[in-house]
Amino acid sequence: MIARLLIGVIVLGLSMAAQTSQVVQVMVNVKSIFELSVDRSIVDFKSMTAGEEKKDQPDGEGVKVNVKSNNGRPWFLKISDLSELSSATDVIPNSQFSWYGYPSKTAKGTWFGNGENVFSLTPALAYSSAPSEYNNYDVDPKKQNGTDTFFKFGVKVPAKQNSGVYRSVIAFTLTE
Repeated sequence: MIARLLIGVIVLGLSMAAQTSQVVQVMVNVKSIFELSVDRSIVDFKSMTAGEEKKDQPDGEGVKVNVKSNNGRPWFLKISDLSELSSATDVIPNSQFSWYGYPSKTAKGTWFGNGENVFSLTPALAYSSAPSEYNNYDVDPKKQNGTDTFFKFGVKVPAKQNSGVYRSVIAFTLTE
């Protein structure tokens, strides 16, 4: 009987033991990757004569544009020029300056370039990501990292164009 009483007191004492808790919040900030890279900084049509047209520039696969994102949201690649081709006050109009291209074989999104597209000062949609590309960043260097697209350019020098070195800047814009 005393043993039962003693066990009862011990069990009762254990169930009435004091207890307190504190919490600690845990946070991990995963760095956002939202990158756009271009494999070259210049496209040179070299010397041309008035009335001449050149397409498929630069040679080879073209200008490679790579997009990496781990944001988990749709992204869009746009292209524009910041000004028409100009030399001092002379201009080759955008109607004579074009872009075209293609996505890489591993790209899964939608390509919006319809054959030859004339340049515009307003960014034009070139590529829209597929859901599988919303997070296309991989730290493993052996794996495909990002989404590649390729761009080529053409220009037709008007027949009465003044001589000069004509320049413009092509802008690739990445948005979500």
